[in-house]
Amino acid sequence: MVEKSITWFKAHLNKLKIVFLISVIIIVLFELSTIAKTISVEHLAIIFSKIKIGNILLMALIGSISVIPMIGYDLTLNTLLEQKPKKLYIFETSWLVNTLNNIAGFGGFISAGLRSEFYGKQIAGKKVVRALSKILVFTMSGLSIYALLSFFLVMFDDSNHYLRQYWIWLIGGGLYFPLIFCLSLFGKGEYLGDLKSSQRWQLIGTSFLEWSGVLISFISTGILMGISVDIREVIPLFIAATVIGIVSMIPGELGSFDLMMIIGLSALGTPKETVVAWLLLFRLFYYLVPFIIGLILFFKNLGTTINLRYKGIPISLLKELAHKLETFFLYFTGIMLVLSATIPEAFSQLSFLQRLNPIRSRVIVVFPAILLGFLLIVTGRGISARVKRAYIPTITLVTLTFVYSLLAGFRISTGIFLALLLLFVIFSKNELFREQLVYSAEWMTIDGLIMGGLGILYIIIGVYNSPKIHHRHHLPDFFLFPSEQIWIVGFVAILSVAFIILLLIHFFKNKRIEIGEPLDEMRVQHILQSFGGNPDSQLVFLKDKKVFYYNDGKEDTVFFQMATFNNKLLVMGDPSGKKADFEPAIEALIDEADRYNYLPVFYENSEEIVMILHEFGYDFIKFGERAHVHLPDFTLSGKKMKGQRATFNKILKAGYQFDVIHPPFSAETLASLKEISDEWLNGRKEKGFSLGFFSEDYLQRASIAIIKNETEIVAFANFMPTYSKTIGTIDLMRFSPTKAPSGTMDFLFINLFQYMRDELELDYFDLGMAPLANVGTSRKSFTQERIAYLVYNFGSRFYSFGGLKEYKDKYADKWFPEYVLYSRDSWIGYVMIALLITDNAPVQNTKNYHGLHRFIFRE
Repeated sequence: MVEKSITWFKAHLNKLKIVFLISVIIIVLFELSTIAKTISVEHLAIIFSKIKIGNILLMALIGSISVIPMIGYDLTLNTLLEQKPKKLYIFETSWLVNTLNNIAGFGGFISAGLRSEFYGKQIAGKKVVRALSKILVFTMSGLSIYALLSFFLVMFDDSNHYLRQYWIWLIGGGLYFPLIFCLSLFGKGEYLGDLKSSQRWQLIGTSFLEWSGVLISFISTGILMGISVDIREVIPLFIAATVIGIVSMIPGELGSFDLMMIIGLSALGTPKETVVAWLLLFRLFYYLVPFIIGLILFFKNLGTTINLRYKGIPISLLKELAHKLETFFLYFTGIMLVLSATIPEAFSQLSFLQRLNPIRSRVIVVFPAILLGFLLIVTGRGISARVKRAYIPTITLVTLTFVYSLLAGFRISTGIFLALLLLFVIFSKNELFREQLVYSAEWMTIDGLIMGGLGILYIIIGVYNSPKIHHRHHLPDFFLFPSEQIWIVGFVAILSVAFIILLLIHFFKNKRIEIGEPLDEMRVQHILQSFGGNPDSQLVFLKDKKVFYYNDGKEDTVFFQMATFNNKLLVMGDPSGKKADFEPAIEALIDEADRYNYLPVFYENSEEIVMILHEFGYDFIKFGERAHVHLPDFTLSGKKMKGQRATFNKILKAGYQFDVIHPPFSAETLASLKEISDEWLNGRKEKGFSLGFFSEDYLQRASIAIIKNETEIVAFANFMPTYSKTIGTIDLMRFSPTKAPSGTMDFLFINLFQYMRDELELDYFDLGMAPLANVGTSRKSFTQERIAYLVYNFGSRFYSFGGLKEYKDKYADKWFPEYVLYSRDSWIGYVMIALLITDNAPVQNTKNYHGLHRFIFRE
């Protein structure tokens, strides 16, 4: 019968434990609810209100310091495991393990699991279990020592008659330490008996200090509350209540311990409300606050681990999110300040505006509200642009806003909001890396709409509130202004702030620094001759663009051609030089531009560059197509070339000849070419950037193809060195409208194709790009491409894009797409306007640069 009972008991042990736990919880909850009915909430509130803030901070400090001794467990554990992790790692993980175990309890199972995870990953499982068993067994030794001391204090002190009823719990808890000590000293088991003497005393000392810290935290909390504390009574009661709580196995001893302390301290003369407040503060500052610190340390370590695992992306995303929130709060606060001065009645009548407004001042002072509001928006722009110079002004303005809210009727919610905003600004200092503010058209649009809208709203409300104006329609009450005089003060503030805004923006802009350097012919020639170029590389010698050089640490290997418009760094064509260095060169250019607050726009780029820039987060649109003629297959025979063949033979019979002349060219030759160019231009201003123009220095750099009759030259085209053995092209193509016969362009092209194929042995002739060819014309085209088509098509004064594509199609064998790539921070409309203006801007006249527009075949 006995054996059956034992077998049944073992089989149902887990269920019995659950029933026991639930029973204890029910009894405790019942007793607590009974006690709660006798507690006055008002009295409790009075108790809390009487505690000084300094005392509360001291409670938190003592509670946090009291947790520190438990770190000794983990130092000993790592000694047992024969490993030496960093001390900081032990401190942070141990803090988390112990503070979580304090709250959760469950007999130390949680601490065992966490310690195994933090310290036992590289150790054999059995060794970890043995070490953990030694740690867990000794965690209660300090409590047991205090239980023994309390037992003797209760039994031999005649003043502790009430506490003698707990003697059984105190002696029961007190016997734990001698038993464990003897087992560890004389036992032979591997789970307890093989402890070294130093390790044994380390664990005992750690446990004793731990429970000393608990008692100090509890007693000091009572003293700081102003309670008269008798240590001889409090310590035995606290130890007995703790033992009972541990036996109950309720997580954190919640309930059973509290019940015992409320009953016991009340019996000893402390009011119940005071005991409840005492326990709440003790649990807050010994359990909860250290646990929150532990969580922060945990997420710090977890975040560092995750960040390393995912190559820094999580932290980068968090920083970006924090930066955007900071910008939003600055704009939001500024807008709310201005609105509160513009429609003050709305903020007093409409509840949703009251809840929305972070600056809940009881009195709205118009002048500083408008001044601070607009300036916060401007500093928000500086922070959004990540400008270094925005840091101090932003901190100053947030501080002034705090002072304003304090003087105008301070609220705690306002203080918390502004304090958090100030912390955002302070901790974002490292995110502010740009040397200057370049106010982009996009930013001007956003800020103009916000600040302009606020200013116009203020003026309109002032006009409607004027007693001299009569209205047909009744205005809502919240549009009414307190007085005309106050409105005038606000209007003066707007005029004043406009001037201050200009000064602040000027300060953010700093000394304007542009990207790139003037042409250095030796550096460019070294790159082109060493690593090659492309059909656009020769345009660098026009000297109308700046050049960005990339050096691999040993020599220059890549260069870019660029011009600046507003904050757009317009990069012309593919980079020239060593293809293997294109990606690092592009990254270097983007980083340099980012430092000085420019956004690169890459213009007329191949698919190869598109794929590189896409990895850097750039969007792209197709901008047109580049035409190539396959020279080995070129022929005038066949039905397709019937018209070109007839034109070619007609001009040839008329006595016109094709020839190629080589530099250096005489002054007479250049003068003749200049005359043809001026006649062809017919007074029009010419363009630069992606276009060549008439320059004696530029023309002297390559051969020139001419069409002439017996007496004079009537057309010409200069060769464009491509620094390639497979492809050739030309740049300027000019003819005399009065002297050159009809069809001269076709005659020149056909001769060029034959010459480059037969004399230069090239494979392709580059006819240049047809802008907007097959771009944005379909109903299913990307919106960006359709916008680009509209802007560029309506903005160009020279081109007939459709005709250009049709003309080149007569000869082209292949069409290659060309793209515009731009940052996602740019708006495509403004990108196209920048390209349009830069590409169509007239070239400045200098001694060597004459106004002449390049012939359309290049673009």
